[in-house]
Amino acid sequence: MKVNQGPLRKENRSSETVLLKHNMHNLFYITSQQIKGDHIVIDRKELHHVKNVMRIRKGDVVYLTDGAGNSFQTEIISVERNSLVSRVLAKEHMERAVKVNLELAFVPLKSSRNDIIIEKATELGVSQFRPFISKYSVVKKLTKHRVERFQRLALSAMLQSKQYYLPNFMIFESICTLVKTCVDFDLVVLADEQGDQQVPHSALNILYILGPEGGFDRREIQLFKDHGVKLLSLGPNRLRSETAAIVGVSKILAAYGQI
Repeated sequence: MKVNQGPLRKENRSSETVLLKHNMHNLFYITSQQIKGDHIVIDRKELHHVKNVMRIRKGDVVYLTDGAGNSFQTEIISVERNSLVSRVLAKEHMERAVKVNLELAFVPLKSSRNDIIIEKATELGVSQFRPFISKYSVVKKLTKHRVERFQRLALSAMLQSKQYYLPNFMIFESICTLVKTCVDFDLVVLADEQGDQQVPHSALNILYILGPEGGFDRREIQLFKDHGVKLLSLGPNRLRSETAAIVGVSKILAAYGQI
């Protein structure tokens, strides 16, 4: 179906049209390619959920995000078999809820335990994931299929928690390639029982590194230290990797008053 491709109306912040996320019962994802002027075509993966599960009909208001911080309040104007067309009522660029940039580097686990790491870290506000392979990795190779699954999990968690920024994934085949990126951060911390209890302050760009279930080889720990990585204790108990992900991210955000 063809739609008019006029320019998007300017952002309207009046009390009648400003987007209030408290009123958004559901949030759906669209790509920039689905935006056609002041219309948005809802198709592909979101179509079934919007049309058949939520039973959205012509005239209903739907909230959409492109995962890049933009939120769209739209009205469904056309219902077709393979698509819905919505008209943009208002657009707002949303600020990130977490004011520090926190990224998570982790060694992928087997089975569904990666789901917990990605889902909960996304809900808490992690902006990017950096999966990498270490000496004691159970998963020896990050396949395209596995990475795509990670991306789907992050997208689902973003929408579920009503956020507007989709985390990215940067893949590393070894610790050697990962440590070279440490210079890009104000602070890099690694979960280790021998680390400090307190999270260092005065950083805006933070990388949190999480090892495999069996821990890092001591030579790997030394390599991290040589690149300025600080060790951070998560408490007296030995934690499973997915638990350490949640605890570590929460501890860092709490230290910066973001949780």
